[in-house]
Amino acid sequence: MIRSYKKGDEQQINALFQEVFRKQRSLMHWEWKFKENPLKSSVITVAEENNEIAGHVALVPAKAKWYDREVTFGARNDTMVSPRHQGKGLYKKLNLEMLSTAQEEGMDYLYGYPAEKAKELFVRYTGAKEIASIPRLIRINRLSSLVVNKLPVLKAVKPLVKIADLFLQNKTRIDSQKYIFKTISECGREFDALWESSKGLAPILLKRDAQFLNWRFHRHPDRDYQMVAMYEKDTLCGYSVISMEEKTFGGGTVRNGTIVDMLAIENEEVWEQLLAGTLKELEDADVIQTWALTHSAYFQTLRKFRFAHKDNPMPLVGKPVDPLLTEDDGIENWYITPADVDSF
Repeated sequence: MIRSYKKGDEQQINALFQEVFRKQRSLMHWEWKFKENPLKSSVITVAEENNEIAGHVALVPAKAKWYDREVTFGARNDTMVSPRHQGKGLYKKLNLEMLSTAQEEGMDYLYGYPAEKAKELFVRYTGAKEIASIPRLIRINRLSSLVVNKLPVLKAVKPLVKIADLFLQNKTRIDSQKYIFKTISECGREFDALWESSKGLAPILLKRDAQFLNWRFHRHPDRDYQMVAMYEKDTLCGYSVISMEEKTFGGGTVRNGTIVDMLAIENEEVWEQLLAGTLKELEDADVIQTWALTHSAYFQTLRKFRFAHKDNPMPLVGKPVDPLLTEDDGIENWYITPADVDSF
């Protein structure tokens, strides 16, 4: 039976999540994601077999800018069918019911960053299309850490290898007379004003107002983010969100920094100063990564700061639900960062 979520399903949904993705997720995280998002709702569809939830697909809603108007996007999340119930057509039924419910709930556009098989089936069953694969950029901060992990025999001479790190340091000077950086733990009204003054960056982008940012970063139950805001006098002109984690590399670990989100007014100097300040906060990272679209000013700024385009690992798939959304949704019309997907 294919049906909508009902209260109490969340424990079985989390059990299915662990079975399919081999990851544990707390009920607190589930509540945050599906019930505490800015629109306080989600479209959740399950497949039930003998009183057991055997399949699941969900849409997490968010406001977005679509050309000259505000619309509701649905982020397709956690599409899964238990291996014990595959081969019954549940995946197709879940996606068709999800699409029907999205129309009833007034969602305007569905999008997601699915794995290869999920992408194929999303396209096949809903008429969605693959828009592009999102570029990932990498900056090496400490070559010595990478070399020593790959070649442990050089550990004894690491101080000599570290000389190379000096040439990789960010040389851009921050104009501290003009710009002030602050660490933010709660976004206030100035972030709403920043959204209004920066949303012209692209025709299509998720609404990054104070409500969204507080939910997405400051109230996340599992992840620790640092938000850095840049002010010119008393006016907020940009922010970035970063995270740091240890990752296995070679025979050891490296400190991996991620620029999860960045938004600023349309001013080349502002973007360069904001990125310089962000890199200062990440100076202890061995490697820094982020996403940026090649047509964006953000991408060009990253390249100036010695970020290299490494690969395009994440596909973006989209599907208009509202027939009035006739404008072009090609990738050149989007602004995307890792904040647009829940894996960061």
